[in-house]
Amino acid sequence: MRILHTADWHLGNMMHNVDRRKEQEEFLSWLSNVVKEREIEALVIAGDVFDTYGPPNWAQGKYYRFLASLINTSCRNIVIVGGNHDSGNLLDAPAELLDALNIHVVGTIANKRIGDRVFELKDKNDSVAAICAAVPFVPEILLAEYCEDRKNCPEGKFSDIVYSGLYREYLKAAEELRAGRDLPMIATGHLYAAGLEGRYAGMEEEKKTDDGVRQMDVVGNLGKVHADIFPDEFDYIALGHIHYQTRIAGIDKIRYSGSPFVMGFDEADLPHYVLQVDLPAEAGGRSLNVEKIEVPRTLRFLRLQGNIDEITRQLQELFDKASSENTYDMYCLEVYYNAQDASKLRKLIDETEFPENVSVVSWKVKESANGYQADFGAHDIKSMSSIQPEDIVRQLVLSKAAIEKEGLTEEEYAKKQEEEVDRYMPYFLKAFEAALVDNTEKGGRDENP
Repeated sequence: MRILHTADWHLGNMMHNVDRRKEQEEFLSWLSNVVKEREIEALVIAGDVFDTYGPPNWAQGKYYRFLASLINTSCRNIVIVGGNHDSGNLLDAPAELLDALNIHVVGTIANKRIGDRVFELKDKNDSVAAICAAVPFVPEILLAEYCEDRKNCPEGKFSDIVYSGLYREYLKAAEELRAGRDLPMIATGHLYAAGLEGRYAGMEEEKKTDDGVRQMDVVGNLGKVHADIFPDEFDYIALGHIHYQTRIAGIDKIRYSGSPFVMGFDEADLPHYVLQVDLPAEAGGRSLNVEKIEVPRTLRFLRLQGNIDEITRQLQELFDKASSENTYDMYCLEVYYNAQDASKLRKLIDETEFPENVSVVSWKVKESANGYQADFGAHDIKSMSSIQPEDIVRQLVLSKAAIEKEGLTEEEYAKKQEEEVDRYMPYFLKAFEAALVDNTEKGGRDENP
């Protein structure tokens, strides 16, 4: 059976206020053609269909038009699960209607029997060819029921224990639906797994990336799960949440498809894929084949970095390329700079004539030694007017604070940060107020420049 695995569309995303509607529409049109041309029999979307709980109407419209485009094609089944960015209830709302079209939606596991989240998949001849266990993103409060005694759970093992219990329950339901037939079985998931290859390989220290994914803390405070939580009886595990294509623990049948879109400038040069998965004809077969299909780009996101001379050179090379090629609709740039270069870089950018299809959409200062960014250098007077004194004080304090993060949960670390800010805030605001009063008494000008 031929399956197409994709995830993390984030429809409605407007990264750095870039209008991505055309980009998203062209991807869905391309994906529809891939399904038809390759005679895909089942499409699996492993979560984060939308970017927010309340996606704009245009994003929902694109989603439903895409689903409609696959009616009466070789794709006899579509399985969609909710991700941590999705509203499970919003996805589930038309589930009964979509089910009549063999589009199976599991936005959330709340108030649903596991048996109602396991489906037969039919091939292009309408014969049952596989079983799918549709596992969506599961909030921590719902996972807790799979751990009988959390207080006595070994340290660092809670995630593995609860997810192992969850997938065993799904396996039981899948085997009951299979009813002794020699059919392969697949499962989905929207979670963070250990043993990633590529970009996050070997990462053990938590780090927040541009795309908003925390490598050690993506599902509340659950941390990562390991490959052995997935029962061996499943022939393929289609995962979502990590935004680049990768295997888990070097195992071919456990994979993230990655997002089809660039979701952060720090991964702008990575290729993005959907995965064609040819399942074995029978359960436990060894003929699993996975092919990566690269997604074409219509927008080019690019990070410029280095000193003034290096960024100037990068700009000129880009301008030459943008003028001579029609590869991309738009080049969207981020300037990634050292704080001391801010004013010179602002002057450089302001005085440079840009081609119509090239634009700076983001300024990002490199992190200080303690990992915090105190970034105001790239703001002009107009943008600075919207920043409150409290914001400036907060960034200044945290950029200088030496708060150890090791051994703390996100909540504990955030609390320590706020305590440090609260400690200094009254003094700064008092000084700021005194300066305003003094300046007003002087008629708004400094008599001793």
